[in-house]
Amino acid sequence: MSTNGKPLSGLLAAFILAVLIAAMFLAVRLVPPGWNFIGVMLLMLIFMITIGITITGRPAGILINERNLMSLSRLQLVLWTLVILSAYLTIALERIRVRSIADALAIALDQRLWALMGISTASLIGSPLIQTNKKLQDPKPEAVEKASAALNESTDEINKNSQGLLYSNGGIKDAAFSDMFEGDEVGNTAYVDVAKVQMFFFTMVAGLSYGTELFYWIASKPAADLTAFPILSGGLVAILGISHAGFLVNNSTTHTPTK
Repeated sequence: MSTNGKPLSGLLAAFILAVLIAAMFLAVRLVPPGWNFIGVMLLMLIFMITIGITITGRPAGILINERNLMSLSRLQLVLWTLVILSAYLTIALERIRVRSIADALAIALDQRLWALMGISTASLIGSPLIQTNKKLQDPKPEAVEKASAALNESTDEINKNSQGLLYSNGGIKDAAFSDMFEGDEVGNTAYVDVAKVQMFFFTMVAGLSYGTELFYWIASKPAADLTAFPILSGGLVAILGISHAGFLVNNSTTHTPTK
């Protein structure tokens, strides 16, 4: 358990998580269709926030990676987990409640959704693997000095916290939302990473669009007709795939002069 911030005690966290799970079941039953999906999604978000506070002392702790930076890849996976899993739970519980439905859990997910989740997972796992070699290299002193001037941070502190060419914060408390849009290396961490900005907007547009479609789908159909998730546009998956590919290629490129 982290010493940064004020983490929750284990017993209190377990109690809150149990209450949230119970509240998800009640939300599906008591809240009108469509809005129950929104309610479950918000409760799942609070669940994740509780985990973040318990482990790291930060509400956004689930987004913080091993370099004490907020990760865009983690944000993407969290977003799609919230949208898809909360919708599936809502539909499944609605269908179970209608006892006349024989196979209540027979809910088909579009193959493109699996592809999208795979793309997000590949970015989360692939990015650290691609950057492994960068941890074995050292930046030139002039690159560290340039970062020091831009960040108003001493060169000793940068050298101490960095993992090879990769910039790192000194502690969890230093993680900030802006980390998601900055370069990963000592040489470019003080600058905006356009590939990350592009991927962020593509992800937000796709997540909000599909979440809205799920809302109206759940709200407009009886439980017996909720048998297959709405089909995700192939073009949207292609755009997200290209964006993620650009992100990974950018991560594989060295942006810092090495010794």
